[in-house]
Amino acid sequence: MPVDPRLSRYGAPLRAIHWLTVVSIIVVFGITYLEGFFARGTPERGLIWWTHISVGLLIIALVAARIPVRIFGHHPPASTQISRPVAIASHIVHGLLYLLLIAVPLVGIYLAFLRGNEVSFFSLFTIPSPIAVNRDLAREVIEVHEWLANALVVLAVLHAAAAVAHHYVLKDDVLKRMLPERVAP
Repeated sequence: MPVDPRLSRYGAPLRAIHWLTVVSIIVVFGITYLEGFFARGTPERGLIWWTHISVGLLIIALVAARIPVRIFGHHPPASTQISRPVAIASHIVHGLLYLLLIAVPLVGIYLAFLRGNEVSFFSLFTIPSPIAVNRDLAREVIEVHEWLANALVVLAVLHAAAAVAHHYVLKDDVLKRMLPERVAP
């Protein structure tokens, strides 16, 4: 990743992708809690899962866009206000977040296919299941999907808590580097 010492924050494309990913994770995880309010086979429950799958696919697209921006885009140098062990921990957490941002939706797609469902991206395109229905395996895969999704959310919350602690407790520039630029009054 090209480092530009003149920069004090990440570029607008990376910041936008970051915050769109945050919102997408909140939506995709949070909407699953609405399922219990609707009976199986109802249009409302179908809408919940259509949204869940569509936003999950959006997360894959955001990661696909984020990786080249992260690799080839110009970025500020590493913060001089954090220690080496904290920088190493940060790299590990970011790597795990990327891994989970890819694994959770892919396992979810596999789950949908095992159930015999097609996968739709906001009805713009649909991918029919290329594999045979296997409800027994689907019951196992849903457990994996849920564990990975919970791990993603826990890691994302810890990541956010660390950023907030850096900002308010340590009073360094870590969070500011990813925040949107302020609009002048």
